[in-house]
Amino acid sequence: MKETSYIVSKAPKSAIRELFDLASGRSDVISLGIGQPDFTTPEPVLQGNIEALKKKITMYAPTRGVPELLKLIEDKVQRKNNLNINWKDNIIVTNGASQAVTLAFAALFNPGDELIISSPNFVSYFYCALFFGVKVIEVKRNKDFSPNIEGIRNAITPKTKAMLINSPNNPTGHALTPTELKEIIDILIENDLYLITDEVYENYIYDGFKHVSPASLNGMFERTVTVNAMSKLYSATGFRIGYVVSSKTIIDLMEKYHQYTVAGTNHAAQYGFIEALKMDISFFDKIWQSFDKRRNLVYSRLKEIGFDLVKPHGAFYIMPSTEKFNLTGSQFSQRIMKEQAVAIIPGNIFGSFSDNMIRISYATEIEKLKEAMHRIEKFVLKL
Repeated sequence: MKETSYIVSKAPKSAIRELFDLASGRSDVISLGIGQPDFTTPEPVLQGNIEALKKKITMYAPTRGVPELLKLIEDKVQRKNNLNINWKDNIIVTNGASQAVTLAFAALFNPGDELIISSPNFVSYFYCALFFGVKVIEVKRNKDFSPNIEGIRNAITPKTKAMLINSPNNPTGHALTPTELKEIIDILIENDLYLITDEVYENYIYDGFKHVSPASLNGMFERTVTVNAMSKLYSATGFRIGYVVSSKTIIDLMEKYHQYTVAGTNHAAQYGFIEALKMDISFFDKIWQSFDKRRNLVYSRLKEIGFDLVKPHGAFYIMPSTEKFNLTGSQFSQRIMKEQAVAIIPGNIFGSFSDNMIRISYATEIEKLKEAMHRIEKFVLKL
């Protein structure tokens, strides 16, 4: 037989999914790996989907999304993100934020273009770049996981097309400060670069930090692709509904790629998102308080156990170093799964500079988190 895809073969199987597979069927495993909230999807969201199915809304959806949904997204991004947009020109609904990122790559890049990413960063960005022939230039983050601004400046070449940011960040939990965001924007404008900004964790932000959408700032809308989804705020990761906000030129290109690949987005699920966007956001207040409590618990316990780590200001992840225990992140992850039944993601999947790190998700109930910290402490004491 002739050779299959060389490009796709270069991407490894998802280490996150492999960890889930190892944990499946084991009742003793506590997972600190999963990147989804643990609260139940709000009832109005479920009913919106159910009612759509009862009405037999099972045909192809409009390529860019149901107009009612597009109008509600327009209203949301105008209020929440301060973006002055038109739903007919500036939005496309996608199969989750993952496909939104794929559309961004399809619309912006040509083979050989370069993309700058602060590393560590979310794993999918690296392999999406691989599939589109884009060279990722990783710039090592500072010790506190803030972006290395000077390193970013020095990484720019004539082939640089764009920068990608994810704030609040998966896996580090770093949230950009106004100063950091301004410095990044100055670089983008000075060098005429595009920006892909993944904002799915915009509501998970702590310690008085405020989320600002870069596209709302002067000179940025036309060069920015804003990615978001319903998954994190409404605990609806399985709905697979995301969206992109960008210029008409970019959205038009995305529509073409969307048409000839997936043809559209789950029709009935869009009605779940419609009902979600009609909800009063105050439902999230108690959830946010719970996640803030978990964050503080996990940070303080890991520090007590002896980890070197940075307190996260956003998302629901924390990324401790394993170096002082003379283990790589992979070794730590494998051994603690085997010896203490705790599932933790090794840091090396998030880029070139995180071999001696692990990513812990605290998106699980607090009693399980306490038990997981106890098991981690037992494991560390035996090292």
